[in-house]
Amino acid sequence: MTEPPNAAETPGFSARYTERAAAWEKQAKELGARSRLLSNLRGLSFAVFAGSCVALLARAPSEIATPLALLGFAAFLGLVFVHARLIDQQDLAERWVDVNRAALSRAAHDFAAIADLGEGLAPSGHMFAGDLDLFGRASLFQRLSVARTRFGRERLAEILLEPATLEQARLRQHAVQQLASDLELCQRFEAHALGVAGQKPGPGGRVRSAVNPEPLLKWAESTPSLVNDPLSRFGSLLLPPLTIGALVAYFGFGAPGWPALLGLVAQALLLVRAARETGIAFGAVSATEGAFLRYGALLEIVEGLSHEDPLLRDLKARLETSSGMPSRAMNQFKSIVGWFDLRHNGLVHPIVNLILLWDIHCTLALERWQLRAGKHLRVWFDVIGWFEALSSLAAFARDEPDAVYPELDEGPARFEAEALGHPLIAPGRRVPNDVSLAAPGTALLVTGSNMSGKSTLLRAMGLATVLALAGAPVPARRFRVSRLVPATSIRVADSLEAGVSHFYAEIGKLKRVVDAAQGPSPVLFLLDEVLHGTNSRERQIGARWVLARLLELGSLGAVSTHDQELCRLPDALMSTVRLVHLRESVKDGSMTFDYKVYPGPVSSGNALRLMRNIGLEVPLE
Repeated sequence: MTEPPNAAETPGFSARYTERAAAWEKQAKELGARSRLLSNLRGLSFAVFAGSCVALLARAPSEIATPLALLGFAAFLGLVFVHARLIDQQDLAERWVDVNRAALSRAAHDFAAIADLGEGLAPSGHMFAGDLDLFGRASLFQRLSVARTRFGRERLAEILLEPATLEQARLRQHAVQQLASDLELCQRFEAHALGVAGQKPGPGGRVRSAVNPEPLLKWAESTPSLVNDPLSRFGSLLLPPLTIGALVAYFGFGAPGWPALLGLVAQALLLVRAARETGIAFGAVSATEGAFLRYGALLEIVEGLSHEDPLLRDLKARLETSSGMPSRAMNQFKSIVGWFDLRHNGLVHPIVNLILLWDIHCTLALERWQLRAGKHLRVWFDVIGWFEALSSLAAFARDEPDAVYPELDEGPARFEAEALGHPLIAPGRRVPNDVSLAAPGTALLVTGSNMSGKSTLLRAMGLATVLALAGAPVPARRFRVSRLVPATSIRVADSLEAGVSHFYAEIGKLKRVVDAAQGPSPVLFLLDEVLHGTNSRERQIGARWVLARLLELGSLGAVSTHDQELCRLPDALMSTVRLVHLRESVKDGSMTFDYKVYPGPVSSGNALRLMRNIGLEVPLE
């Protein structure tokens, strides 16, 4: 594949991805034009061959027709080979176009144009995934993911769901910085990965689930049986030559036919005896080989990594085996599977299989490959997953030039951010705020009117922690954080099917938060409108107890509320809780919000004004 034409360097992600997409689209069109030309030449060469054959049958001069037939046939075969390579090049160029269009959609926060929502990756009842929008429409997974294989998608989900140790996060940070500076490498990997499932990630695209390689993995990790069967091994070597010799003697020299018949019967019995093993092997490779062979290009890219980064070097080292790198094993696998393709020919396969014991030979070759490489497959796929996950974080870093890599603090629990923004809001629209929780047992009590941004602030804090411990940069001017486990109660839903009321669902989430605070890791609690499903008196008592209990356990976090009474906390709590608020402005009857955090409690609400704005004529006093 040739490189796309160089485009002038223009500041901003929009120009960069747009120009790269246009350059690859131009190349794809040029390859398409050449493909159509070759297709026409193929037809012409076959017509010359066919016409020459007809002329020979019609007694035309052989000294003219024979060379033309041979030339036409040779040209046809050569053009078929060249055309196949050209089609592959065009397909790859079109995938490069898709890669850059998808990158533009992610960087522009055009979530409607991003197909992969991370569906099926969020475990039910997770401590913070649902509240922080890790998966689904307009989610963190949508914003980050350049993973196209199921291994990459699962690995990215895992590092978002499970906060890493600080050592792991630092290693990832360094690897992400290295990959963020190598756009060409990351996009080449993504373009080849798109070929695994044939995904279309851009506008109007739909994510198809990649072929499940689990049947192949289970077969590869199982104990081979045919290769350990002496009768199959030696019978497949000795019987076909003897049987073919007997057939030649019978048809060519008039020898008795019973030796040939005996040989064919013996071979048929051997095929029946080995049918289970040959069927298992064929089933494993026929269901996955197309996608599996495409993984070879991804493994080859990792094999060629030259970055001096410990984590990337480790990924490359994990591919090494006693028999060499995966690319060699993949080429061997490709050849063996090519032999097995004869099974798809219903006319030729039964005859060839009976005479040559074709299925047994193919299965023996596959099982020998299985012994050499089978136990490494899962490791190879895991390496692919890790590279895609790190590349996803690197893409985010590349598109967020103002984001910072957080300072990961080994000391007591803390969360300190300057100009912290919400990563799922476009840079031009997000409003940054300073947030400081400098010690265990401290909290923010966030008050404010409806729509002022309280929940957004809580989610920004949670997502910043998730990104930091995944190894990614954070949209902030400065961010310092210890290893914190987010525990949230922001979005609460009842369930008619399960018979769970809204209030009961909420107290269940609060119990999980308190339970997590009693665990071994410091907790960052984020609670929105605590106990708003009950009366004011019980709400105040319950909310104060929850907050006090979390602070006693050394957790830190933020609680948002509309209830002014929650701002009247006991002196013991007030010493560790800071009151802040978000507000709206009213001008000429219209409300506007600046989404900025101010010290102290909010002085008024806006519920009645919002009701009047939509046509409900409630009195304002």
